[in-house]
Amino acid sequence: MNPTQKQPTTPAALADLTPADTLRCAARYLELRGWTQGDPYELGEHDSFPPACTLGAITMAVYGHLASIEDQQDGDDASATLRDATVRCLADFLWQDGRVPDFDATSGSWYSSSEVVSDWNDDASQTLPDVLDILRACAEDYDWTHATEDDLETYAEHEYSQERLPTRAGFLVWRAAR
Repeated sequence: MNPTQKQPTTPAALADLTPADTLRCAARYLELRGWTQGDPYELGEHDSFPPACTLGAITMAVYGHLASIEDQQDGDDASATLRDATVRCLADFLWQDGRVPDFDATSGSWYSSSEVVSDWNDDASQTLPDVLDILRACAEDYDWTHATEDDLETYAEHEYSQERLPTRAGFLVWRAAR
């Protein structure tokens, strides 16, 4: 690339966020603002931060405001990429955990990540505590499976210096405290 060309940049607020961070923010949003099923947002007359479904909460965590599907498609690349990665991460977690199918036998087609998350959120047996537990478990799974070798070594050295054996649970607590 020529140095005179405009370099692509990631907004500072999104530069270091991972899908795990976004999932935790979405869980906190649902705790504070409420959870819905069937619609992305439960809009009131003057509600800038309404109750949301899981996809709506992820969108609010990424964009910081209400965003329609069109806004998400027309938004900056970093926001759209983070939102898509987060939704894919959650859909993969739900599929691996056996909570949703990855193939629709009635239509003979694969579900999109958004459809997987939406169908899971809208299931009649779903509750807010279950949704929060899954969002946080998915975030922990992401942190564990995407840990860098340096992080794992630093954590292990820390544990050995304290005369403890390193564990997955210990790593997640250690990482959260950083």
